[in-house]
Amino acid sequence: MKKKSWLKYFFIILIILFIVFGGQHVFDAIRQNEQETYNINPYLQNILIIIFYGGIGLLLGLEHLIPEIRKEGTWVMNIPKLLLMGIPSLYFSLAVFIYYSSNQLVRNISYPIGILLNSNQGFIWVFPVILGYSIITSFYKKIDR
Repeated sequence: MKKKSWLKYFFIILIILFIVFGGQHVFDAIRQNEQETYNINPYLQNILIIIFYGGIGLLLGLEHLIPEIRKEGTWVMNIPKLLLMGIPSLYFSLAVFIYYSSNQLVRNISYPIGILLNSNQGFIWVFPVILGYSIITSFYKKIDR
């Protein structure tokens, strides 16, 4: 095993732990503020969840992106990956915005979100990780010939 590999994964897990504990601190502060002021803002929480968990997905995908940056060629986007993984994970990542929208058209597409939100909200927060990972790994360089 390469020493460099061990170090790389050690730093990746340290950054992930920093994101998780930093995010937990932010969410605890928001929760405490909500209890004191009775001012609940689910949209702020949803944005922060997308940022924190999406950031973890981006971090996990860096292992793919860094070698691609070093390659020669033109940047290409993996459209099927973005459409089949990115769009659905974006849809579920924006669950709170879609489910609580006042626009009836938007609310009509919220049925799958309602099922997840009403049964177990824990699964909803996996989707920002998938979103971040699918975005960062959808870009690669095509060798020009």
